[in-house]
Amino acid sequence: MKMKVFLRLGLLIGMLASFACAASQGNVFPLGGAYQSADTMFARLTRIMEKNRALARLNVIGFSGSENLPIYCLDIGRPHAKQNVLLIGQHHGNEVLGVEVVLDWAEQLVTRNRSDKKINAILDHWRFWIVPTVNPEGHRVTSQGLSPNQRKNTRDTNENGRLDLPEDGVDLNRNYPVFWDQFPLYAPSHQNYKGSEPASEREILAITLLAHKHKFDHAIFYHSSPAGTLNEKVFLPALDAENPRQKELYEQLKDFAGQYAAAVPKDFERGSYELSPKPGTRMGTARNYFFHIHGTQAFLVEIGGINPDGVSVVHPGKRHRDRVVTKHLKALRQVFYANINQPEQRF
Repeated sequence: MKMKVFLRLGLLIGMLASFACAASQGNVFPLGGAYQSADTMFARLTRIMEKNRALARLNVIGFSGSENLPIYCLDIGRPHAKQNVLLIGQHHGNEVLGVEVVLDWAEQLVTRNRSDKKINAILDHWRFWIVPTVNPEGHRVTSQGLSPNQRKNTRDTNENGRLDLPEDGVDLNRNYPVFWDQFPLYAPSHQNYKGSEPASEREILAITLLAHKHKFDHAIFYHSSPAGTLNEKVFLPALDAENPRQKELYEQLKDFAGQYAAAVPKDFERGSYELSPKPGTRMGTARNYFFHIHGTQAFLVEIGGINPDGVSVVHPGKRHRDRVVTKHLKALRQVFYANINQPEQRF
């Protein structure tokens, strides 16, 4: 009798473990405490700054267009640092893993700047400007559990006087003032609606003003592909192959981005992230704007793997979230340390 009880308990424990394992390999929504909430963003950023006020400064670089929410930027670095780096965790509200990566990287910089020799050396050379989200409205909708699909900001694009999720809004990563007219003008309800004109959104104006002020040498933009078509890849900007100076910078960027891709193992498969073999599409994206307008070595990282069930895991549970973020922190540390002695290159 006791043996049967033990067997049944063993089966039950095994089933629970398998369910837990399956859950850990999928998406969770609402997000819960594993993710940064819009409601506590300022408090988190303030805590990071206060850990080392000599190294970190917290700024508001602008406000969102519909809800007037602040767009925060942590400036972390030493006065003698030679090159500026921009990290943006999120353009699309439902793509939250990048927010986690850049916030944890900021915390690592301010807490390990003396104890970790590589971090210390990185901060002697690089100054980081960290924007957790360009889209505080979309992040609010997602982090408050209102919708898992709010990609855009919350502009009332159908002009009916209310917020319709996820139809309302502008895709901020297609609103930059470069190649804007070369991407289709979809209907306002479309998830890739690029806005009524280039830089129509205050969020993008905030980033372009920041770019003009600081002249970034490198920029990394984090995204996640809920559809699973772009997962675990690194994408480069479009290229004008007839421009020799731009082509030279593109090759340097390609090498830098390739180092990053090779440093990040995939979530569910063997191997590391893949660098897209071709230049990107000519559209109004952040990487095109920074590369073509400012000569910044800019690229996009798509976080999130495809699990064995074919699901794109872009907002996993805490344990998986922590593993994903840790991999990207290691890649940032590895790549920026390896390129300390690389000269500044711009056109």
